[in-house]
Amino acid sequence: MTNITQQGIEDALERAESAKFLSDEFIDVAGPLNNAARTRLEDERGIDIDSKRWVSLDDIPLGEEVLRVEENQENLDAAISTLEQLADGKIPTDKIAAAFEDAIQDLETAEGTLEDVGAKDVIKAANAPDEDNDFYGEDEEEEEDDDEK
Repeated sequence: MTNITQQGIEDALERAESAKFLSDEFIDVAGPLNNAARTRLEDERGIDIDSKRWVSLDDIPLGEEVLRVEENQENLDAAISTLEQLADGKIPTDKIAAAFEDAIQDLETAEGTLEDVGAKDVIKAANAPDEDNDFYGEDEEEEEDDDEK
């Protein structure tokens, strides 16, 4: 076994569980935003259930981002499962290093995706009071107007 310690496994498991929580929260926040945007665009464009047209993924604000995060869910779950098995000593000694490396690789991929899609910023903006929500740069204009007075 290489330099894999019980503490290292527990730290990785904590990171993985944190990434899973962030991933779930991002999907919970972005999903309804995307649904509302899609519904609004369908209404504007006259797209109904019988239509052969649809709203493009590019037109939905967080469409691609949600898909990317959802695609990582299975790998993140596998990483958590592997790390839990490692923590409980259920993986044979000769396979510990490979299992740990695979779990860390899946974890780092998921963390990278969450960073790329700005998951923390989206969640923070969605949870902020409307007057403090500058996710779309709206507060900058209000501050300029206040300075002119």
